[in-house]
Amino acid sequence: MRPNRIFHMRTYLLSLLCLLLSATVVNAQGIQVEFGKNRVQYHDDFAEWSQYESDNFVTYWYGEGRFIGQAVVQLAEYDFQEIQNVLEHRINEKIQIIVYTDLTDVKQSNIGSEDTFVNNAGQTKIVGNKVFVYFDGNHRNLRKQVREGIASVYLNAMLFGSNIQEIVQNAVMMNLPVWFKEGLVGYVGERWNTDLDNQLRDYILSDEFEGFELLAERDPKLAGHSLWHFIGQQYGKSQVSNLLYLTRINRSIENGFLYVLGMPYERVGLDWAVFYKDRYSVEEQRRDTLSSAPLAIKNKRNLPVTRAKISPDGRQVAYIINEIGKHQIYLYDIAKGTSDRIFKGGFRNAFQATDYNYPIIDWNPNGQEIAILYEKRDVAYLRIHNVRTGKHTEEPLSSEYQRVYSMSYVNPITMVFSATVRGHSDIFLYYTNTRQTQRITNDFWDDLDATYVEIDNRRGILFASNRQDTLLKQEKLDSILPIDDFDLFYYDLEDRSEELVRITNTPYANEREPMAVDTSWFSYLSDASGIYNRASGYLEEYIHHYDQLIQLEDGSEIRLHVDSAMTSLDSTLIDTIIIEPVIKKRAVTQPNTNYHRNILRQDNARRTNRAVQLVLENGQHQLHLFQPAPSDAISSAAETGFQQQRSAEVKKATVIEPKKKQQAPPSSRQKPVMSILTESDRVSVDTVRVDQSRRDTGKVDIDNYLFQSEFDDEESEPTVIIVQEPENENEPEQVRIITSDRQLSDVMNRPGLRTKKPYEFRSSKIIPYRLEFRTDFVTTQLDNSLLFDGLNSFAANPDGFNLPNPGILLKANFKDLFEDYEFEGGVRVPTTFNGTEYFVTFKDKKRRLDRQYAIYRRNQQFSSESLSFVPSRREVNILLGQYGVRYPLDIFRSLRATGTLRRDRVTQLATERSSLQVPTTSEQRAGLRLEYVFDNTLDVALNIKNGSRYKIFVEGVKKFDLGFTDGVSFDLARGAMGIVGFDARHYQRFLKHSVIALRAAGATSFGSERMVYFLGGVDNWLFNSFNNEIPIPAAGQDIAFQALATNMRGFDLNIRNGSSYLLSNIELRMPIFKYFSKRVRSQFFRNFQLVGFFDVGTAWEGNDPYSEENPLNTSVVDNSGLVSVRVNYFRDPIVAGYGAGVRAMLFGYFVRVDYAWGIETRVVQDPMFYLSIGTDF
Repeated sequence: MRPNRIFHMRTYLLSLLCLLLSATVVNAQGIQVEFGKNRVQYHDDFAEWSQYESDNFVTYWYGEGRFIGQAVVQLAEYDFQEIQNVLEHRINEKIQIIVYTDLTDVKQSNIGSEDTFVNNAGQTKIVGNKVFVYFDGNHRNLRKQVREGIASVYLNAMLFGSNIQEIVQNAVMMNLPVWFKEGLVGYVGERWNTDLDNQLRDYILSDEFEGFELLAERDPKLAGHSLWHFIGQQYGKSQVSNLLYLTRINRSIENGFLYVLGMPYERVGLDWAVFYKDRYSVEEQRRDTLSSAPLAIKNKRNLPVTRAKISPDGRQVAYIINEIGKHQIYLYDIAKGTSDRIFKGGFRNAFQATDYNYPIIDWNPNGQEIAILYEKRDVAYLRIHNVRTGKHTEEPLSSEYQRVYSMSYVNPITMVFSATVRGHSDIFLYYTNTRQTQRITNDFWDDLDATYVEIDNRRGILFASNRQDTLLKQEKLDSILPIDDFDLFYYDLEDRSEELVRITNTPYANEREPMAVDTSWFSYLSDASGIYNRASGYLEEYIHHYDQLIQLEDGSEIRLHVDSAMTSLDSTLIDTIIIEPVIKKRAVTQPNTNYHRNILRQDNARRTNRAVQLVLENGQHQLHLFQPAPSDAISSAAETGFQQQRSAEVKKATVIEPKKKQQAPPSSRQKPVMSILTESDRVSVDTVRVDQSRRDTGKVDIDNYLFQSEFDDEESEPTVIIVQEPENENEPEQVRIITSDRQLSDVMNRPGLRTKKPYEFRSSKIIPYRLEFRTDFVTTQLDNSLLFDGLNSFAANPDGFNLPNPGILLKANFKDLFEDYEFEGGVRVPTTFNGTEYFVTFKDKKRRLDRQYAIYRRNQQFSSESLSFVPSRREVNILLGQYGVRYPLDIFRSLRATGTLRRDRVTQLATERSSLQVPTTSEQRAGLRLEYVFDNTLDVALNIKNGSRYKIFVEGVKKFDLGFTDGVSFDLARGAMGIVGFDARHYQRFLKHSVIALRAAGATSFGSERMVYFLGGVDNWLFNSFNNEIPIPAAGQDIAFQALATNMRGFDLNIRNGSSYLLSNIELRMPIFKYFSKRVRSQFFRNFQLVGFFDVGTAWEGNDPYSEENPLNTSVVDNSGLVSVRVNYFRDPIVAGYGAGVRAMLFGYFVRVDYAWGIETRVVQDPMFYLSIGTDF
């Protein structure tokens, strides 16, 4: 009978093992298990691609993205020279731009799907020149993406080089902070604007403001963009390229700042804080704060609120919260102050861009239903939710809509959409009862924020657009790019006129978010002052011009402009001439608010005159109620500092009063002559004299309209001429005559004068894309990992498991342009030159069901002792073929299946006469492995993750015999094996930079053949040793394969073995040097980690570790076959180990050093030292 203390120890260890297993769940064959996230293709639109090669780019698009692709070609060529000038760099290769129709399609692309923070010793990553962009209904945002993509390619070439030699030289030495590159890409991609200014203002004026470094950690792109903007404003834009050049030459950002700006990087950060703090503090004093208290909505974690709509009776507010892809819609009762969730969808996704466009909501005019337009698996659904009953109806939206951007009810069965169809964002009427669509606009201009209004008892649509005129006509993109600011337009639903009413015409501002206030007034948001504030307006009728109606004797009529004449009409045919006024509508607008923060969205309940507005203040999205008072006008708000700088980009302007010309006959009419300008009275753009009727978008003076005639008109106002001084003295000045507000808008809305024509797009140059492959990486490194599951044939090596000897792994990877197809081939040559391995894999990820093909071969020789003095030698040859499929359920979850055909051949080499009699054995097996994989881990640093991942698998292996000696023979009745296992890991953030990593794994094999697992040691152990004291199954038993169960530190390999095992590990990984400095330049110290660990596990035969079938406690002593003694004694099957270690990058390898003490049968063993390579456990 065993002592009680043994029983207590066994109970304790079992409890501890179960505790660790309950905390998390990893792998049957070592720790290098393939998890991974997925890209899901929901459609077949990627089947055919088109390409267009222009002067500096090769652009690709698919399906109905032709017009988006054309716009990208023209935008890229339009800005190419300017970006080169800003960065002062050139590259020889053409940049490849891949165009997607929307953000959802980008997420389905395979480009960039490889994992980061993997061991890349000796790997030369070919820095690509691929840029992928998508359309969100706004060509200005599309232009921003194109510019940022070009800038990223250029920065990679500047900082890391454009050929393999330069990349190898610079890849390790460049340790730039994230804000440096991301901020510079943003700086080149778009000018400083109202949205960026609002975000930075809110941070700097908040209580959490602690300087540049904290913002760089929270939002590196905003921090970097603001710093580069600050440098450009304070020191000149030329210093940006100087900083880039010297940063690369000196291999140090600190030296770059010191040499170019004459001060250290830290001082520039302090000056940045003072600059913006002073500016925003002064601006804050001149503006109003929100007087109302924010609604107490359910948002404790301060997540982004994307949309808010108030019910028609003004009693409830529906709002949307989006947590990096997981969206929830709440209904807030204003009287009760409570929120109820009515809809949820999506999932948290920190790895791809968050889609803040969906879902879209709007209240039905009946006040009882909310329309919810959301997207699921790339299909848009329209759900009608009844707020009283909680029931809903749902149907997919017509597939013609590529994406919807806004939705507004016209009546209970009709909606107005702003949506993209065939690459154009236009306005549509959608009938919910018939699912039919009626198109309102059909051109290449961007039409957004469509909302239904009733003004003067007439139904209409207000929307924002960057169109240049008011005539509705079918237009295709040609020589004009739709990249101007947004103005508001009105479309009358009663007469369906082909002419719109222009509400605003502001060259330096954007107007968005229109809404109806009552039957006379409407409201909208404008950033004319540099902050989005509310303005209001109404429509009035006026006499646009006069027509003459000529009635002829035969009863027909001719209508002409009153100033026109018909020279060929016989006057005797005229009966009557009537002069009629032509009445049109115009808008009268005025500002209403002067808030200190942007109003992001607004919505009004017209029945009760109660409205809601969304603002960002103190880092929180807040909802405020207010009562619209459109007639309460305020004086124009002063411009912010950024808005003033925006105007100052046109450096000098000269106003020339031209002499009045004498009228000349039509044949001698002269065009304006461009002459050399003298430096007379220079004024800024803010004081350029422009016709007041053109500046005030609300009032239209009919006397200032010009009608074409055969005579020259006198110029009553001066011509505005813009003179841009060159940055270099030797360059000539650029002169441009400004004759309209729209031309002045062109000047103000881009960094430089828009004097060049867009690139001429020729449809004849569009060709189908042909498959092409490029080298993705080439690897030459030291490696001893287990390839292809690490299954060794037990018959080939019955004396124990032999880890691969360290060898030189040569591996090359090739991918096509879209990374849908991937070839990988390699060879590993051991340092002993025994056991060379070859493998080739091919992956087909074109469609949702991913496919993989693989071939693997290894040939290795083994030596063992024999009864004679001549060692026995045998050669083991493994030939393996695999076919695998992966079906992704979403980005984190997938179902996988792998079929395997394997042949293990053992040949006895001739060392003596008896060895010639040993036959060659060949074992053939077919296997099928099914897996369910989940992985949402986020790599925050090398070997440090956050999140969870796990795998559950079932495998079946069937032995068969296929022979061709005497014909073809096939036999399946040879043996079978089944395996069930799990593998999971969880990473919990700890003390900001550290992580607590939990791991558990287990597997069991069963059937007429089994697997034997050897517990002990670590993965990729460089100087491993095998424990021969623990008995292993004898040759001839039903053991088919052998595998490792690691990590179990404190012991050699084979501290326990059996056909089943359970194992758990816990590690504390602490990058200690990150706690002493925010910026650790050295790669060694940046990735240096202290590790504390505890391992516990067991392997056994039979039903449980304490089963009598377990041979662990039995030892057979054999004296040359004369005397055989069977000894039984007690060993606790559960072992544990604890210790500490370090992790560091050395010579491009992630080296793991562990020092561990093992615990076996309550006894602490002597410590052991482990040296291995590889990440994670």
